[in-house]
Amino acid sequence: MRGKASFRIGRFLFLGIFLVTFGGTQQALGQQGSIPQVQRSSQQPQLQQQTTVLPASNDTDDISLPALLDHMLDNHYLPSVQVALGSFTYADTQLPTPFARWFEDELRLALGRTSKMKLFDKQVAAAMDPAIRAQYADFFGQDRADSILYGKYARDGQGVLVTLSLTDLASGALISEIRYPVKKELVPTDVVVEPSIKTQQTAVSLSQLIPASGSQASGGQSSGSQSYAAPDFLLSLSTDRGGGAVYRNGERLKLYLTSNKDAYLKIYHVDVNGVAQLIWPNRFGGSGKIMAGEALQFPGPGDKFQYILGPPYGTEYIKAVASTKAFATMEADFSDLQGSAAAAITRGLSVVSSDATRSEALAVYEIVP
Repeated sequence: MRGKASFRIGRFLFLGIFLVTFGGTQQALGQQGSIPQVQRSSQQPQLQQQTTVLPASNDTDDISLPALLDHMLDNHYLPSVQVALGSFTYADTQLPTPFARWFEDELRLALGRTSKMKLFDKQVAAAMDPAIRAQYADFFGQDRADSILYGKYARDGQGVLVTLSLTDLASGALISEIRYPVKKELVPTDVVVEPSIKTQQTAVSLSQLIPASGSQASGGQSSGSQSYAAPDFLLSLSTDRGGGAVYRNGERLKLYLTSNKDAYLKIYHVDVNGVAQLIWPNRFGGSGKIMAGEALQFPGPGDKFQYILGPPYGTEYIKAVASTKAFATMEADFSDLQGSAAAAITRGLSVVSSDATRSEALAVYEIVP
């Protein structure tokens, strides 16, 4: 903000009302917060799922893509819908790559040429998490999309096969699912399709830090107490673009969290190099607590800072951990923690009581130019 002082802490930039720059969940790889299994709605007409393969165009995929998108609503009870874009992730990893953002940009162009779908240009993908969907109005306001378009993709011969899923946001019912092959020559040569082995390994190492009863945390360090993950303690975490989102340089990141229990809460950021930092609570505010049923946004509406994403580009992670008892230690905010991210975060998870129960969630996102 013009006329205000600025200073840099680690890899975060604070300006005026503060701008925080990240360089460079939903549980990854099938853990809590992943895209839910879609159930049929009993309060609306039966939605007939259709699965169709439509050949890619020889010219450009945005010519055939509008027809494909309209085709997804052939058996829907509404003649048209307002559709929001969710995230696209690689195969069953729930991890993003630059291909996802390239394809989302193609979808935006195609949606402008459909007759049955109108793009709802507001980030509501986090509502795919059932716990967050229950707080829909608190997070996203009353101006709502009817449905959300999301999917996954994988290498298929010389091209990429994309599975597009259209889901009703109010009920979670699957409206339609269609596979769309993208020819190799349509994908820019600098667009990476598959996540690296390092990205997959980091996601696995961060996915479960809290030990199950009688086991050690995945980070290889003792948690400092005999408290364990409780199956009835649910913490939900999502970025504003949903799980496995892709952001461009200069875009803002917002996190949405809910818990079904009153709890103490820590939020960590892990950069593209695997370095972890505590980002909440921080010197600018934050109680370090989340109440049962609370719709927590970070940064919140009253916070005088925002998170601006920038280089170095690649995959980053947000790890949230909640405990029914206070944490025994609090790391310095925005300071690099020593060691691997999993081990560094695990060191900070000891609690002051042996009868504590804890829960965790992971969000993964990609930053591209």
